[in-house]
Amino acid sequence: MEFLIILLVVVLGAAIGVWLYIAKQGDAHFTFLVDQRTDFTLTAITTDTATFSTTVPFVNNGTQDGTLMDVFPRHFLPYEQFDAVDTDSRLTLDTANRSDGYWEAYIVPVSTGGSIILTVKFTAKSGDIKTALKDMVDMPIDIIYQVVARSLWYLAKERLIMTADEIHKVLAAGEKAVARSEEQI
Repeated sequence: MEFLIILLVVVLGAAIGVWLYIAKQGDAHFTFLVDQRTDFTLTAITTDTATFSTTVPFVNNGTQDGTLMDVFPRHFLPYEQFDAVDTDSRLTLDTANRSDGYWEAYIVPVSTGGSIILTVKFTAKSGDIKTALKDMVDMPIDIIYQVVARSLWYLAKERLIMTADEIHKVLAAGEKAVARSEEQI
């Protein structure tokens, strides 16, 4: 009987030890550092469209490698708030820039990260884009991401704000750059 009790204590101790080892291993934990994003820049402009982009860093500050299975933006510009433009937003990994809107799963080792490029395109519903964006409002954009790691997969999000002031400053700077280049010709 003593032998069975000793054996049970040893097995129970081993099980607790394995459980503690697994629990200590931790998991991946991603954060998109929206407060460290670059300023939006004007990447393209036509008479009826304007395209802006920014770079947003992210980090896996967990204790295990993790995979970003899906990452996409969700802009919030309802027509009740502002109806002068149609809006399209996309993002891509900065090291694997894609134009098709597809996110390829990306394994991120522990204590490392990367950056995404967030692109927002405004198309004027009527008239030219500069007039359409004259009364633009601040626009929240959520970066939604799916994480797969040791635990069950989950979705999370970080929100950044594309401000109307930022859009107006970038458009004004773009006009000044065009005017300077025309003067040089």
